[in-house]
Amino acid sequence: MNESCNFCGNKNFQDKNIQYIYRRSEQFLIANDVPCVQCEYCGEQYFRADILKKIEKEVNEIYSLKKKIKREISVPVEHYIELQPA
Repeated sequence: MNESCNFCGNKNFQDKNIQYIYRRSEQFLIANDVPCVQCEYCGEQYFRADILKKIEKEVNEIYSLKKKIKREISVPVEHYIELQPA
């Protein structure tokens, strides 16, 4: 990893486990407890390539091979222009 954040230039990072939302077209996966390194100043997150490949492989297995999932949630979808004014 770089010595400084690519976004803000800060040099301080922290190891974290976060919730990662993977999206490819209309396919989604929410993965909990994903390890990353996070900038302590702006919050930019950096992931190892093997971790992202593992998540992508999981998405392929769920959507292509119909792998059994732990839990599924329903998410409402709206177009911004159709939202009621505040």
